Amino acid sequence: MIRPILFETSNVDVVDMWAFISVHLALYGIFLFASWLICKQSMTENESISVWSFCLSAVVGLILLPIYGLSLTTVKGMILILLLLYASISDIKSRIVPNCIPLMILILSFVGFESAYLLSMVVGALTVFIPQIVLAVINPKRACGGADLKISTTLAFMLGAEKGIFALIVGMLLAVIVIAIYNKVKEKDQKESFPLVPFLSVGAIIAYMI
Repeated sequence: MIRPILFETSNVDVVDMWAFISVHLALYGIFLFASWLICKQSMTENESISVWSFCLSAVVGLILLPIYGLSLTTVKGMILILLLLYASISDIKSRIVPNCIPLMILILSFVGFESAYLLSMVVGALTVFIPQIVLAVINPKRACGGADLKISTTLAFMLGAEKGIFALIVGMLLAVIVIAIYNKVKEKDQKESFPLVPFLSVGAIIAYMI
């Protein structure tokens, strides 16, 4: 589950306020630099993907700061964005996402962890995992890929039941709408496979911030 976890602050004067602003800018600058490094890997193959990915991550990172301020929740959100950014680019480029990504998301789930939310986290993960694994057994051709399953499940564990299910639904709906329009414009086969991780990432980031 996600809830704001603020760093300790006290009443500040003008000098301290400038220091406070500087820390915010430094945090955002580090985030932008890390985003640029991740996006740079796809620059040689598809520059437009790199530019759009960087711009979107920069905007989302900037939105996190006024919502949660200088907090552990902001840092955690930025790390999540970077992980999903890398996973999305990898999925777009090769349809392969390294196993370390869902593992790192799982580890990130325990940053600022509170045991009171453990049940919701487990329920969220199982609710997302079980239907997908059943579909994979019944009709493998219509099932999501292994990376999609692992990432959606670990995201649901991090976000908790309500937000995890919300993230999956939003991601799937976005995928259906965007891919249908894209295939129609490009006159491609609607049954052609497509990268799902970018859409799951958008759903997860929206869920994280609400």
